[in-house]
Amino acid sequence: MKEIELHERIGEVSRMIFSYCRAKTPTREDAEDLSQDIICELIRSVENIRDEKAFYAFMWGVAGNVYKQWYRKKLQNNTCELTDDIPIEEDLTDDDRDDVYLLRRELALLSEKYRKATILYYVDGRSCSDISSALAISESMVKYLLFKSRKILKEGMGMERNLGELSYNPKTLIPMYSGNGPNRFGAFMQSKVKQNIVSACYNDELTVQQISLETGIPLPYLDDEIKELENKQIIIKDGNHYKANVIVITSECADEIERAVAKYHEQIADKIEAFLGETIVEYKSIRFAGSEFSENTLRWQLATVLFRMICGIDCGDKVNAPKTGWGESAYLWCLEKLNEKHIFSYCGVDDKHGNSLYFFDYWKGGKGKGDHHDFYGNDRYINIFCDLCRGEKKPLSEYDLEAVAEMIKKGYVIKEDEAYKVTVPVYTSGQYETVVDMVQAFISNELVSVIGALDHSAAKILSAHTPKHLQNQVDGIASMDKFVNAVCIPATILMDRQALSTAWHPLEMPTTYVVLK
Repeated sequence: MKEIELHERIGEVSRMIFSYCRAKTPTREDAEDLSQDIICELIRSVENIRDEKAFYAFMWGVAGNVYKQWYRKKLQNNTCELTDDIPIEEDLTDDDRDDVYLLRRELALLSEKYRKATILYYVDGRSCSDISSALAISESMVKYLLFKSRKILKEGMGMERNLGELSYNPKTLIPMYSGNGPNRFGAFMQSKVKQNIVSACYNDELTVQQISLETGIPLPYLDDEIKELENKQIIIKDGNHYKANVIVITSECADEIERAVAKYHEQIADKIEAFLGETIVEYKSIRFAGSEFSENTLRWQLATVLFRMICGIDCGDKVNAPKTGWGESAYLWCLEKLNEKHIFSYCGVDDKHGNSLYFFDYWKGGKGKGDHHDFYGNDRYINIFCDLCRGEKKPLSEYDLEAVAEMIKKGYVIKEDEAYKVTVPVYTSGQYETVVDMVQAFISNELVSVIGALDHSAAKILSAHTPKHLQNQVDGIASMDKFVNAVCIPATILMDRQALSTAWHPLEMPTTYVVLK
């Protein structure tokens, strides 16, 4: 029998089946339950009908068998029924309140399709026909969902449910990104609910119900977040279970890595200090705009180029960055806590002509000077500033002068003899290439082996803390995550030695620079 014909037949006989069940059972609720059992069995068994003309005889045979099974089960079980006339809570006994609590708990754990049908039918009082239209499914499917949800609710109310640790001790994850294109992962993962779903699924593969119990969040509040995480491939589904698809560096893992690589911090700092001392004169001789700046600013500027390049060193057998749910190639990972020694962030933006503005923000204790947020996402500011760096002479509009005034206030521009002058080094592409070559030669000769050993140690520890299905990302993430151990901590050592000073020159920006195309 074709599915369309089956639905039509069931629609015709559903009232007849209900009348049969009403006569066989003591309550309307029992009749509904039995009716749904019979209809579901009909749907499952219809392929056994050899002659469609025998449908009614077959139907009554199924009805009789299902009723016998239902009756035997009824004698064995005494469970709390879901009815459509639940009394108000004030009128309930203590035992009844416990049952209502269990019922609410189990409703919160029903998956979306079952929960919607149940609420529409029992809470909103909608007919199966109305629910069929609202959910765009057949009436027989509505009846199946109601039958199944009643069964799930009954079983669940007899279970002991234990909430997980995240329900009373939720995690805060810090999203990290390294790759091509804008960092959309950071904004996407600001939701605490998303962070705790990822935490729950990191070491264990969980169903949506288990995620709900682990986080203590009812499924109605999780459904959309789970769908969004799955759509962006932050979690992946395997059957009915979900697992995290990004590496989470826990506090314990981060501390273990730092202890293991501590021996490399002083080595890196020693080599960088020697490089700055030996190279500063050659660096000045490139005669870029700003090469006359103070010694400390120039040491910082040279170190800034070096620090940025250290972040890009590939010292292991790192696989190519995977494709993200946004389509670009990038590494995505999360930190359970931001290391207090993480004292820098870096960023680069381009103007309309392809000129580049680079930032390396130092923000420990509010002592920084220069912040990429002053320009990031503001194309007008970027274009005006790069025009000033190029020596553009065109008159500025009153609107543009307001932007320049803001740049003066923040230290990026000064006004001298009715002209505006930037306070950052400005390189031509050729000059910057010379600087990069100097730094690259030093890294290749002095740092690659040390940072390679650091990466290897970090990857070994990270691997021991990472689920099996994410092992292919370990080398890449360990390499990307070396920022604190290969840059921030050695830089702090250099500042403690006064090889780099945070006593910034008032008219010079120490870690921001421009490269003209």
